[in-house]
Amino acid sequence: MRAVRIAALLLLAGGPAAAADYAPGRPVEEHIGARLDYALKCKGCHGLRGEGTPGHVPRLDGFVGLFTHLPEGRDYLMRVPGVARSVLDDVRLTAVLNWMLDTYGGGLVAEGFAPFTVAEVAAARLRPLEDRKGLRERMLAALRAKGLLAPGEDGIGSSPELRERSGG
Repeated sequence: MRAVRIAALLLLAGGPAAAADYAPGRPVEEHIGARLDYALKCKGCHGLRGEGTPGHVPRLDGFVGLFTHLPEGRDYLMRVPGVARSVLDDVRLTAVLNWMLDTYGGGLVAEGFAPFTVAEVAAARLRPLEDRKGLRERMLAALRAKGLLAPGEDGIGSSPELRERSGG
């Protein structure tokens, strides 16, 4: 009887996580490799679907690929604090970065953008960004100037609290 209860608990515990990945017509996918590392280390803030936290944490889905169109974008993606200070080793972190662009790049990854390498990720993460907000704002302005980003779009949006205070 105890084995049945444990099996039932395991099935229930796995249910919501598996359901979060379900899309009609597609099989439920397993979390392994870089996908598992993302689920364990990144989704708490960026969300399982890369949706971010409006007003607080940038979305990845349909946005992160834009940074690959800028010379400083590659370095930025490797040096943002959550990446540079990750507990993942260099090999696993490199796999997550490449998986993230493949998964959430939304067809926006620049043509010819080479996958991240372990050596460059290892070197870049030794120098976490100190002015990430300033650099991000400059890159967003550059993306707008190239016509790749709409005015006012920043990948973060406003939080429900800010919308409520502004009456929107």
